[in-house]
Amino acid sequence: MSIVKGMANSEIDGTFRPQLTSLIDVMTILLVFLIKSFSVDGNLITPSDDLILPVSSSEKRPRQQCTIEITGSAIIGEGEIIAKLNDVAATDSLLIEPLFKWMKLKSTQCGDSLKGRELMIQCDRELPYSNVKKVMYSCSRAGFNRFSVLVIREE
Repeated sequence: MSIVKGMANSEIDGTFRPQLTSLIDVMTILLVFLIKSFSVDGNLITPSDDLILPVSSSEKRPRQQCTIEITGSAIIGEGEIIAKLNDVAATDSLLIEPLFKWMKLKSTQCGDSLKGRELMIQCDRELPYSNVKKVMYSCSRAGFNRFSVLVIREE
């Protein structure tokens, strides 16, 4: 059993043993970076595929609430087509009867009457405002008095 003076046992038998301190430092930095970039919120609301949402610089996050989608061809609630947009645009009346009736049925599920019923509107950014105004009017007649529009946050 001969031990050469000044040489460690790992150098004699040919194995490499890395310094654990520097590896732990690197792993700690990676862990902090991953925790910092991890998002717990996720998407509360998923917009329809056929909508191009407007862009906004708002920092406010959307809350889970009743939603109506206004696409280029129809007004949709919970995946169900409520009214065709061509029929809505053709009338002079602000009230959309099928939407009003549908929202009356949903009004008990969508909020507290003391605080007010909230509705989130998802609409295409190229949609004429007159159609959005008719939807908001019909929903307000059904008891919804607080509206928000879903947008994409500009970063």
